[in-house]
Amino acid sequence: MDLKNEVNRILAHLAQSLRLEELSLDNNQHCMLMFDDKIVLNLELDEKHNQLLVYAYLGEVPLVGRENIFEKLLETNFFWNGTNGLTIAIDKQSQTVVIMTRFALPLQNSEEFEEHLADFVDTTEFWMHKLSTMVQEAEEISLADD
Repeated sequence: MDLKNEVNRILAHLAQSLRLEELSLDNNQHCMLMFDDKIVLNLELDEKHNQLLVYAYLGEVPLVGRENIFEKLLETNFFWNGTNGLTIAIDKQSQTVVIMTRFALPLQNSEEFEEHLADFVDTTEFWMHKLSTMVQEAEEISLADD
């Protein structure tokens, strides 16, 4: 089975649901979607492991107060308690928090995939706001300590 064609079929169905003209993987096996002018959803085909990776960047972590932020994020990640089954991680190079999931390919049901994707977007939006609040609190504590 050609996984890229399978993913593009699913993306075409998603595009139709979202009323987009077209949606497909590029030559790098990657596709991006933007929601609400702030959530950039990345979809990436991992042919080696027969899966579709879905991830979004939540925001940068400042140098000040980062230990507290990381601790809260790790607590949230514990058995996926506060992530709706998603995983939160850090992109070390950019110092950006990322939320991610993966789907085994081939997918059995396009509608189910779209439901999970909608949940992913909702959870991403929640954590973007939550991380922003944690960063702001860390900065306020740092200013108060000075």
